[in-house]
Parts: sequence; C-alpha cells; structure tokens
Amino acid sequence: MDWNRTKSIFIWVFLILNLFLYTQYLESYNEGRKIEVLGETTKIEAHLKEDNITYIALPNNNESAAYYSGQIKNFSPSEVPYFANQITTIENDNKLVVAMEKPVKLQENAARDPYTEFLHSYVHEGDSYVLWNVDEEKKEATFFQKVNNLTLYYNVRGYVKIYWNDDNRIIAYEQTMLEKHEKLDKQQNLLTSKQVLQILYGRNLLKPDSQILNMNLGYSTIVQLTQTQVFAPTWEVRVKLADGTEEIHFVNAVQGKIVEIQNDLSEIVEQTEDLEE
Repeated sequence: MDWNRTKSIFIWVFLILNLFLYTQYLESYNEGRKIEVLGETTKIEAHLKEDNITYIALPNNNESAAYYSGQIKNFSPSEVPYFANQITTIENDNKLVVAMEKPVKLQENAARDPYTEFLHSYVHEGDSYVLWNVDEEKKEATFFQKVNNLTLYYNVRGYVKIYWNDDNRIIAYEQTMLEKHEKLDKQQNLLTSKQVLQILYGRNLLKPDSQILNMNLGYSTIVQLTQTQVFAPTWEVRVKLADGTEEIHFVNAVQGKIVEIQNDLSEIVEQTEDLEE
C-alpha cells in the first residue's frame, strides 16, 4: 500500500467533510437569524399594539446607502457669491452672514413653500438645502444641507437660516456649506424600519399612546470637529406623544446605535469654537 497516497486521500476527505459541515453550519445560522428577525418583527408589532403606539405607514423597501465625507467650505472675499440687494460678510472663514438691503416679501402663493422659494432664488446653491423647521415665534426658518440627496441632520457647517420681520419680509440669512462630498465605501444594507422601532422600543424611547408620524433616511455626522467630516446613514423617527408634543429620534442605520444629536446650531457653534481654541 502507498501510505503517502492514502494519507493524502484522508486529508482531502477530512477537508471536504469540514467544508460540508461548515456550509451546513452557515445555512443553519442564517436560517436561525431569519427566524430571529421574523420573531423580533412579530414581537415589536405586538408590543406596539399593547402600548397603543400607532403608525400610519412605514418604509418597507430594502434601503441601502454608503458612508460619505465632506469638507468645510471656506470663503475668501473673492469667492463670495454675488446677489443683487445683498450685503455679505464672512465670519470665521466659513459662514456667510447676509443682510437684505431691501427686505424681500415671502411669496405665500409660490409653488413651493415661501421659505424654499426664497432659498432657491436668493441663496447660493439653495437647491442643495432642504427645509427642516419653521419657528413662527422667532420668525426664522432652518434648512439643512443634503448629502447624497439625503438630509444631513444638525451639522453647523452645512445649514442655512433665514430671518423675517413682522411684515413677513426676509431681512437676513446666514449660510455654511460642506463641499467635495465623496463616497467612502460600498453601499451598506440598512436596518429596516421595524428593526429600528425594535431598537427604540427596547431603549424605552417609544412611549405608550404615542403615534409614529414618519421615518426618513438621512445622514448624521460622526466626525465633525475637523476640516474633513464623515457622515453615517441615519434613520430619523418622528413621534407624536399623547400630550401633542413631538420627539425626534435618530438611529445609525447600519450599526443600530442611538445617535445623540445636538439640536441647537448656535450651541454647536459655541462648543466647537471652544474646542478649536
């Protein structure tokens, strides 16, 4: 008997057997994960029903997105965009502060909302921002810049805020901008809307008798205090509480972590300036 040849045959048999067993393990593991996810989905629906947490419609398509980066736009005097009827100054190299020589009336009958109409007509690259909030009491509207055509939440380097007077005329606005957006990796499979609700419910962030108004996919900043910043796909979940107030939760759409976002742009400015000194 050729012992070397027999030994080689045994080695190959064992390798094939191990490969077969490993394949069986993977199939079993993946099947178990499918059952686990299905169980979680069924469980969250039951929990929401028990706590009278309602929703009208949730995104049900399989979303995917990539991480992105962007650079802070620094403005030199020669690069300041020119618009008639505007006096522009530069603050901290990266913020445009603009005063209207003659206040501009909000167009109430515009095809878009009057704030977005103003933005598209009077603000540099205004179509790259999306309306986030209107504060009638303070007479100001806040826009966030878009990354990969999705909203970038609360980044002090990528927003526009406009101000108006008692006559509903725009008197001023301020603008910061992120540029040179680049995809950092391949498309990532994202958590589904129900998986995100499961995470929020498990953290006791969904209160009884509340209503989930909508869920949107956007970006949050994971590296902000540098010239180049990094953005992660993030689910935005708006919830109306029993007392009529609203809460907004943000969840990293890849990792499932709760994203703590500082939601006051002026406070972010103060904090970043302190850190950069």
